[in-house]
Amino acid sequence: ALLGNTVIFQTPDILTISYIKNNPNFYNYCDQQLEDVVEIDECHSFIACKGLSDLANNDPPTNFSNINGIGGDFDKWAGSKEYRGYILIPSFNIKCNAEGYLVLANPDYHNQENPTKNPEKVADAEHNPYGYTKIPQAPWGTRWLYQTCPVEYEQADIYTEDPTFNGFQSKPINSNTCLNIHNFRTSRLSPCARRAQQEITKTDALFIFTNINMKVCCDHQVSITIDRSIFPQTCLYIDEKMSGGSQPDPSKLSKAGHGKIAHSSKSLIYNEKVEK
Repeated sequence: ALLGNTVIFQTPDILTISYIKNNPNFYNYCDQQLEDVVEIDECHSFIACKGLSDLANNDPPTNFSNINGIGGDFDKWAGSKEYRGYILIPSFNIKCNAEGYLVLANPDYHNQENPTKNPEKVADAEHNPYGYTKIPQAPWGTRWLYQTCPVEYEQADIYTEDPTFNGFQSKPINSNTCLNIHNFRTSRLSPCARRAQQEITKTDALFIFTNINMKVCCDHQVSITIDRSIFPQTCLYIDEKMSGGSQPDPSKLSKAGHGKIAHSSKSLIYNEKVEK
């Protein structure tokens, strides 16, 4: 929109959701990797891989109708805790002058400061962007592995060793013609769920991550690159609709344990000009 000598437009809502998909092929991948690569015996491999399979989430919706409203469908979904993490960058206004330079950008990121300073401050117990580990409740399967876990959904373990791996940053770039937004989230299975797995595999769980780099320019170009770990599943939503996703690749999971960051996988890319 043109207002005097300035141009104002809105960015799209950006959302990523990471979750463990209920995929029957995952067990076979996992079992083969633990036996052949990490050289865990067949019995322990079965227990470890079946345990991970039993932690799978329900699929998220393919679209939302009220992603920013309190009590809306996204708010209710986030309260379900059926995810390993999400990043929501709500739509915001960009104002540029007639020469194409930024005048104002007003992203609203309350309650998203760097978690290495105070993880509990951003990890809301009911809507935690770092995700949850879903503890199996059925008496069959591998519920016995997690019998000491007190809750059905336990908050994820947040990576706090390096401040560059979590949090939000924004700054003007390209001689003040564009705004760069960087939002990074890194976490892993909850401490209780990892305990039994660590005893069996002798390796600790990997930290998974999602890293959004978003560039918004005065020519209305919005460019988004989403770097993510090879596991689990990651979905991208643009303006409340699922526009793409990635398949997990467990083939490199196995030997990178002991608290390390998981390998990265192919980035998700979005490039469009917005007119609103």
